[in-house]
Amino acid sequence: MSRILRVGGAQMGPVQKTESRQVVVRRMVDLLEQAKANGCNLVVYPELALTTFFPRWYMTDPIEIDSWFEREIPNPATRPLFETAAQNRIGISFGYAELTADGHRFNTAILVDPDGRIVGKYRKVHLPGHGEYDSTRTFQHLEKRYFEPGDLGFPVWRTMGGIVGMCICNDRRWPETYRVMGLQGV
Repeated sequence: MSRILRVGGAQMGPVQKTESRQVVVRRMVDLLEQAKANGCNLVVYPELALTTFFPRWYMTDPIEIDSWFEREIPNPATRPLFETAAQNRIGISFGYAELTADGHRFNTAILVDPDGRIVGKYRKVHLPGHGEYDSTRTFQHLEKRYFEPGDLGFPVWRTMGGIVGMCICNDRRWPETYRVMGLQGV
């Protein structure tokens, strides 16, 4: 038995530091509607899609740092994306900065089925960059400062007629990512 799953890679362009979640979600909804017009069944948005890629900036103020994180998904800012996906019967996946109820911070991606329900969550395992500011570097990459390594492993989910797994950016460089998901049927 075979299936066809048309996946749209939603390239959003740069998200500015000053853009609100609502502005970003509107762009995501627009891309979702374009994907629907092109027959996509699943739309995949980038890592940390709801904000600018904030790990490039050194911050020390906990309130400023927390402002980049989502405490719940969906939330009022992201609900229009979930509703549009469900109305159009399209699955979506997107990354965001997750702050858990017990204070843990993860670089997270979710998988949402065509009914608008979250069916999968993945937390980035292989964090690149540095944990502290390095004054000798022109550019900073501080994922290790703002995130913990993911604690969920490499789970897979039965959805959309198949078995689906996720990884985020640097995770793609490591063979165990694919080996572990492959052993689960991906």
